[in-house]
Amino acid sequence: MTSVSPAASSAASTSRLHGLDGLRGLAALAVLFHHTALTVPTFAAAYFVETSERSWDVGSPAWWVSRTPLHALWDGEAAVMIFFILSGFVLTLPVLHSPRFRWDAYLPQRLTRLYLPVWGALAFSILMILITPRGTNDDTAWLRRREDSVDLRSVLQGIVQINGGSEILSPLWTIRWEILFSLLLGLFVWIGLRANGMVVVIGSLALIALGEYRNVGPLKYLPMFLIGVVIATHRRTLAERLGALPRWAWIAALAACPLLISTPWMLPLELPEVIREGSISLQVVGATIIVAACAFGFPSSRFLGSAVVQWLGRVSFSLYLVHETIVIAAADIVGSDRHVLIAAVAIPASLLVAQLFYVVVERPCHRLARRVHAGFA
Repeated sequence: MTSVSPAASSAASTSRLHGLDGLRGLAALAVLFHHTALTVPTFAAAYFVETSERSWDVGSPAWWVSRTPLHALWDGEAAVMIFFILSGFVLTLPVLHSPRFRWDAYLPQRLTRLYLPVWGALAFSILMILITPRGTNDDTAWLRRREDSVDLRSVLQGIVQINGGSEILSPLWTIRWEILFSLLLGLFVWIGLRANGMVVVIGSLALIALGEYRNVGPLKYLPMFLIGVVIATHRRTLAERLGALPRWAWIAALAACPLLISTPWMLPLELPEVIREGSISLQVVGATIIVAACAFGFPSSRFLGSAVVQWLGRVSFSLYLVHETIVIAAADIVGSDRHVLIAAVAIPASLLVAQLFYVVVERPCHRLARRVHAGFA
């Protein structure tokens, strides 16, 4: 065996974490593509039952984009699964390895980093509702469900995040689970350290399937974070075992991910609901493979560590928070039946606004969060 110096080991670890940053950026980009696609009736047909039944005919455009592995390319929910697993992994690492980690400082810092950018994005969305002709484009059910006015209840719901997001800014629904996981981090890390990792992962997948079938949010979403925690707490063992896998095994596993992620969409509608709903666990398996591949150095960090992908990772939270507001504004301003033009406007505009939001809002919030942490030292 060839020995590896601590410096080289540290560099490899840093490279792999850069890979996770890149993955986060690509997941945020997938959510942007997802919501942009939902301004197009063909794509929205996958999610809203009022669309013509002909859209589900085998071989039709809607069938190809929704009932085949192509769905993985714009599956926003799968991207959110990646976010949740990543959060579990990344938040656990300082608990295990940072000598500066303090539980009394962790939660105030974490809540500062979550809440303040969310409030900034909510204010931006409300401003855009007030100054743009919102609600003029009703091409799809997704557009029709977006708020074209502001009411106090929706604003308060978005501010407090007790019941998730609102139609003013629907992506905020995920923040509720991020906050709950942040509150439960200590318990989750204890489970990751004490319990058998394989048992925890299998149990988590079962709970996710049950949560989807019974429509119980905590059972569906919180175990996704726990999977990330398990990957972090067993990081060294996994690195040794997964690092020993031949390259073809990684390629095969990653090639299977679009199939796994798209499984619920490809199953026949005639199957029992418990099977179709329970297949969400296969989506989570696909998301987990992707996170593990990036966490342990496969694929090569050359792409994930590139300047563009790293920039996406840096502004990923900002992009996630502001993109829907821009997509809806673009759809309303450009108008109906001009879907290519909507995408041509919405995607670059979302990236630009995300950079501005990062500089003006998110980065100062990060600095404040660090000062909050320092205040407990």
